[in-house]
Amino acid sequence: MYKARQYFVFFSIMTFILFLFCRLYYLQVFNFDKFSSLASEQHNTVVEIMPLRGIICDRKMEPLAVNLDIPSVYSNSRNIEDKDKEYTARVLSDVLDIDNDLLLDKLKRDKSFVWLKRKIDNNTAQEIKNLKLKGIHFSNESKRYYSNDNRACHVIGFVGMDNEGLEGIELEFADKLKGEPGYRHLIRDAKKKTVFFNEKDSLPPQNGYNIVLTIDSVVQYIAGEELKLAVGQFNAAGGSVVVMEPFSGRILALANYPDYNLNDLKTASQDIVKNKAIASVYEPGSVFKIVTASAVLNEALVNLDDEFFCENGCYKTRGRVLHDVHGYKTLTFREVIGKSSNIGTVKAASKLGSAKLYSYIERFGFGEKTGVTLPGEVSGISRPFSQWSRSDMTTIPIGQGIAVTPIQLVNAVSVIANGGYLMKPYIVEKMTTWDNGLYRAYKPVALRHVISRETSQKMKDVLRYVVTSATGRRAASDLYEMCGKTGTAQMVNPEGGYYKNKHDATFVGFAPMDKPLISVVVTIYDPHPIYSGGKVAAPVFKNIAERVLQYINSNNG
Repeated sequence: MYKARQYFVFFSIMTFILFLFCRLYYLQVFNFDKFSSLASEQHNTVVEIMPLRGIICDRKMEPLAVNLDIPSVYSNSRNIEDKDKEYTARVLSDVLDIDNDLLLDKLKRDKSFVWLKRKIDNNTAQEIKNLKLKGIHFSNESKRYYSNDNRACHVIGFVGMDNEGLEGIELEFADKLKGEPGYRHLIRDAKKKTVFFNEKDSLPPQNGYNIVLTIDSVVQYIAGEELKLAVGQFNAAGGSVVVMEPFSGRILALANYPDYNLNDLKTASQDIVKNKAIASVYEPGSVFKIVTASAVLNEALVNLDDEFFCENGCYKTRGRVLHDVHGYKTLTFREVIGKSSNIGTVKAASKLGSAKLYSYIERFGFGEKTGVTLPGEVSGISRPFSQWSRSDMTTIPIGQGIAVTPIQLVNAVSVIANGGYLMKPYIVEKMTTWDNGLYRAYKPVALRHVISRETSQKMKDVLRYVVTSATGRRAASDLYEMCGKTGTAQMVNPEGGYYKNKHDATFVGFAPMDKPLISVVVTIYDPHPIYSGGKVAAPVFKNIAERVLQYINSNNG
C-alpha cells in the first residue's frame, strides 16, 4: 500500500513534469514565431514622421504660406468612466463649439484615440487644459498659415485639414510641396517607455520643396487695392487684373475681386474661390481689335494713314447692320482703331478673309490655354473658321462671337509690347530645398513669332493714339507714355442673346511706350450705371501702371 502511494506520487510528478515540458515545447518551439512576433511588436515600434510642407514665397522671398504647430484635442475614451462622459461632453461642447451629442458619441467609442477637434487655437487649448479632464489629451499638428490673408488668394490657394492642396499653387504643386514621410524605429520597455532609438532602421522624412513665385507682393497689393476701389466705385459685380512683364512672361500680380481670406474660408463660396482671371470667359469687345489691326498691318494690306469711309455710323453688310457709337465719315486706320469704329475695323478685316484672320487669332494665343501653372485654366472659345457663318466676319473682328480670358488678353497685348513674340506666362520662379538648394528654375519661353517688329511699332503708335487722343484718354499719365485699348462688351445671357443692361468694361495696355516694363489687363464685370471701358477700366489701368512703374523705378534706382 505504501509503495503504491509512492508510485502514484512519482507518476503524478513525472506526468506534471512531462506536461510542463510539452507546454514549454509548445510555447518555445512550436509557437516560437508567433510569440516572438508578439514580443517584438510590444517592444519595437515604428513611428511615422511627417515632413514639413514646403513654404511659398513671393519673388523677393517674402513668405506667403508657412507652417505653424497647432494643438489638436483627442480623447482616450477607455480612460474615462462611463458616468463622467456626459459631463465631459457637456463641458467641451461649449469650449469647442461642437454639438453635445456629437461629442458624447465620440467619447462613447471604445477607442484609445478619437479626434475631438483638430487645429484649435492656443487659448482654447489652454482653457481645456485648465479643466483637467481625464482622458482628454493634445497633439501638435502642422497648420498652413497665410501671412497676408486675402492678398494673392487666387494664386496661392489653400489646403484642407490634412494639408492636402485644394486650390491654386497649393493644388497645382501638391506633390512637390507635401514631401515624403519618414519613420523612426523605437525600442520600448514593458511600460512602453522608449529605451533605444534604432537609427540604422529609421528613415528621415523628405520635406517638401519650397516654391518661389514671380508674384511681387507690392505689385499684387497695388493691383488688388485699385481693383477693389473700382469695383466699389462703379457698383460692379467684380473684376480681374493681371500685371505681366511683356518680355519675359513673368506674372507680377494676379487679382480678382471679390476675394477671400485664406485663413478663414467660412465665407468663401465656390464662385468667389474661382480664379476668374484664368477660368472665366467673356466676349472681349473692342479690345480684340488689337488682333485684327495687327493682322492687317502685318500682312501689309493696310497702312496707318489709309482712309476708310465709316458710313456715318450705320453699315449693312453680310446680312447684318453694323453701328458705331458715334457716326463717323472718313477716318484713317489709326483713327478707326483709336476711335473704335466697328465699321472701319470690319472693312479692314474683309481684306484679310476669315482663314487668315483665324490664323492670327490662333497665333495670338486665343482658343488655347496659355499654360500658366495654375489649376482651372480654360482655353476660351474660338471656333475654327470652317465653322464660321457668313456674318461672323462682321462680329469676330470686333470682339463678338469669341470668348477669352483676361490672361489671354494681357498675353496678346504683350506681343505688341515686346516686338512681336508670344510668351508663355509663368508664375513660379523656382523651387528650392530647405537648405536653399535649387531644385528647378523656370525661365522665359517664347512660344512663337506672331508679328514683325515693324508691325509692333505701328501698333504701339496706334495704341498710344488711343490714350492721347481717343477712347482711352482716361488712361493718360503725366509721368509715363501709356499705350492701350478700351473695350465695352454686352454680357452674354446664358439663356440666349445678350443682356441689354449688363456689360464688361476692359482696358488692356502697357507702359512705357518705348521700353515697356509691364503689360496690364483690367476687366470690370457688370459696372453700372457707367459701364464703358474708357470710363471704367482705363482709369484703373492708369492708377495701377503709374504706381507699379514708380515702385519698379525706385527699386532699380
